[in-house]
Amino acid sequence: MNRIIVCSLLVSVLPAAAGFAGNNLAGNNLVRARSTFPSSNNRPQSNLAESLQEGVEFQPESNPKPYDNSALNRRDAIGQAYRTSAAIAASSALLFANPTISNADIEGVATIPQSTAPPEAKSSKEDGKSVTVFKTKSGLQYIEIIEGTGSTPAYGNLVAISYKAYIKLPNIKGKQSKLDEFDNDKAYLVKHGNGRTVPGLDEALHTMKVGGKRRVIVPPKLGYISGGLGPIPVGPYGRYKLNTLLDKMVEVKGGNFIFDVEMKSIIEDEADQGYYGDESISPDDFNTLRQNLEGEQQIAREAKAKAAQLE
Repeated sequence: MNRIIVCSLLVSVLPAAAGFAGNNLAGNNLVRARSTFPSSNNRPQSNLAESLQEGVEFQPESNPKPYDNSALNRRDAIGQAYRTSAAIAASSALLFANPTISNADIEGVATIPQSTAPPEAKSSKEDGKSVTVFKTKSGLQYIEIIEGTGSTPAYGNLVAISYKAYIKLPNIKGKQSKLDEFDNDKAYLVKHGNGRTVPGLDEALHTMKVGGKRRVIVPPKLGYISGGLGPIPVGPYGRYKLNTLLDKMVEVKGGNFIFDVEMKSIIEDEADQGYYGDESISPDDFNTLRQNLEGEQQIAREAKAKAAQLE
């Protein structure tokens, strides 16, 4: 195999190998991996390919030096290719070891408010009737119409519900606003806890029982805070109405989303791999763990210092 064939093979293989390494990076790491190099015309693998074509020794730092074409043998070319691939792999490993933190990588995913504190209960009047309104730490309010007798859903379960969705604008200049319905569904399936449901509604579902009915009052901060959250109307008119009501909420700087919800059934998702069952450590437990680790490290340092003195 002569020198020209070897060079041609390397020119065709190197860009593909470098592209394979870059494509295996996910999310923000892909951007960071690309940004670690200068422009695409100055990437090490591109410089090597151009150098092989022009018969110039590869110099990744700066200003390649011309040399005798006879000095480029197969072993040197392959060795340079391996060194370039190793440099790319090392930079990729560094990026994987130091990933960037992003709070909104996926559109339409919202964090569900979670609190172990019991909701506050107060008496109020709804449609002229005295009712008990429960309010959670997140600001969500709900009225228990029928408590239900079944089980409560766990995160990761599939939950079948029926609902009617309204928006209630604030009273303006003494004029009483009414509930304005924008959507309803008699059989809506929710993957509970996946972050693609209106956060306030998902929070309310977590403590409902099968057969139960609630009126859920969702403040704007727990409503449609991101594109892609459901439930949303299926038809164009319903979506137009929802968008119009959202614009009015922004205009008057107030209003609430209201869902009349009935929990039909809970289905265990056979495809769930258990990620939703993972429990986060509490801040108190985390501080205890940190103090214990720091204490053990201090004891180890003191023991090491005493051992050094005895030597």
